[in-house]
Amino acid sequence: MQWSDIQQNWRAMIPAIQGRWPDVAEEDLIALSGDRDEVIATVAGATGETPAEIGRQMEDWQQGPMPADAYADPTHDEAAARDSERYLPDGEDVYSGDDRFGDDDVADRPMGRRD
Repeated sequence: MQWSDIQQNWRAMIPAIQGRWPDVAEEDLIALSGDRDEVIATVAGATGETPAEIGRQMEDWQQGPMPADAYADPTHDEAAARDSERYLPDGEDVYSGDDRFGDDDVADRPMGRRD
């Protein structure tokens, strides 16, 4: 993750920060804007470690994947839809029908019916 991603999705990152540094109070994190130096100072104050050590830990933490809460934030929907094209097999058209599944001529079963 880039720090710009963390700052842009700051509210969604708070649970991940608390998961890594559980001594940090949620209200202290909510009060921040996501600025890296602010976050390091707040985490260092809560854990009793030096800001330099927390900075190194933050760099390690940043190497991991973006937390699901941040990735699934509705502000990412447009990019996710645009990126979904790369999951299609070669030659597949994004607008092609699903007739290859063979059930286009079969009426859907009414809700709640099992037969």
